Amino acid sequence: MAKCSECSFYQEIDDTKGDCFGHEVQADRDTSECPTNAFKPKEGE
Repeated sequence: MAKCSECSFYQEIDDTKGDCFGHEVQADRDTSECPTNAFKPKEGE
């Protein structure tokens, strides 16, 4: 399963968490648990 840190909308805050459309998410969170249901792989992945 892909992780939030692999999403193009994920903006890293630090090594363990990031921001996704104003929601703080853990970097290793499964994208199936995405609070916005907006997972899009980063370019080249």
